[in-house]
Amino acid sequence: MNPSPLQLERYFFSKVEITTHPDGEIGTPNLIGCQIEIGRAPDNLRRFQVSLLVKLTSPPEKKATYTGEVQAIGLFHVLPVWPDDKIDTLVESNGLAVLFGAIRELVYNITSRGPWPAVMLNTFTFIPDKSPTAPAKAELVSK
Repeated sequence: MNPSPLQLERYFFSKVEITTHPDGEIGTPNLIGCQIEIGRAPDNLRRFQVSLLVKLTSPPEKKATYTGEVQAIGLFHVLPVWPDDKIDTLVESNGLAVLFGAIRELVYNITSRGPWPAVMLNTFTFIPDKSPTAPAKAELVSK
């Protein structure tokens, strides 16, 4: 096993808000939205702060049993062995995946203590799709 070229220094949750809905319909899947911010340290081009806000909402036709927002912020650095021209893609894909996994576990843990079945967020990829037929991103990505 080899270390990842993207190293996590630390992460924390800056917002955790989960609301239960007694009139929610069990089994109604949440809609998932993300807001992403990626910042680079001005004095070290291999250090990043990555912010991921995950929004859980109800679909228009039914009410989910849980809704809310969770935001995680991670501090990362890229090892010197990684090529400069691939740094942005590495941080965007892997950094966001690390934070999403942490958010998934937190949401599951909180909702498993609630009155309804626990919410397990699906897996997603944050690998940029540069093909001409790729769907447009619904959320703003800023670097």
